[in-house]
Amino acid sequence: MISVNALVQEAAEFCSMTGDGEAVDGTTAASYLNLLNRAVAKLNNDSYFSTTQDMVDSPCAAHLIFKKLVPGETVPDGMHVVDMEPPEAIVGVSRKVGIRYLELDPSTPQAMSATNSMTLPCFYTYGTTFETDPDGETRLVGDLWLNGTAVCDIRVFLNRRLPQFKLTDSIPLSPIYHDAILYTLAFMACRKYKLADYKEDAREEMNSALAIIDRNTLNNRALENSTAFADSYDRPFYDGMAGNGLAIG
Repeated sequence: MISVNALVQEAAEFCSMTGDGEAVDGTTAASYLNLLNRAVAKLNNDSYFSTTQDMVDSPCAAHLIFKKLVPGETVPDGMHVVDMEPPEAIVGVSRKVGIRYLELDPSTPQAMSATNSMTLPCFYTYGTTFETDPDGETRLVGDLWLNGTAVCDIRVFLNRRLPQFKLTDSIPLSPIYHDAILYTLAFMACRKYKLADYKEDAREEMNSALAIIDRNTLNNRALENSTAFADSYDRPFYDGMAGNGLAIG
């Protein structure tokens, strides 16, 4: 667990926004807290937190929705919905073919609109929007779109969204991420307040901390392709069934 208040205090002291041991409060604390939540979201979106990475299996026909359902809410027939807070980021999508999963390629809505949708999907794109839930409250919705309309089973690799933290909170992450969050926060503060004397030091410390995380967590990240890359006697059969390696126009 990492104390939010301690991170804000350390970052403010690093940037000389407050003296050593002098408590950060008022508008400065509020500003640093806002930057901290943005820093955490950015690092999570960039897949630095291996503990927030997860995978979800679901059927899908072109469109898979992520949203937290309210008690008693039902899902219309034919709509595929995952009952959870929308992911911070989708880091990979694979389509099940026989005994294995084949990785789909990330794309954009514009590029996908030019492909043939009357086929099994080969591409995906993800975005978020807002809607009003049955209780009249605004909620975040995640939309995962595939370029094929055929129903298939997919496996989605994602980064779960972290909450917005308050000064009294603790971030449920290993201490290994302390420096990455601290110096990302400090670097963002230097940019916001134009603290040129500390900006490069913050950048160097941030990059060093992120490099350490990359080395320590690389082997812990989700295996996006499952057995897709493992050679087996039936690989040519499933490649043919999936259209693997064929251009879809």
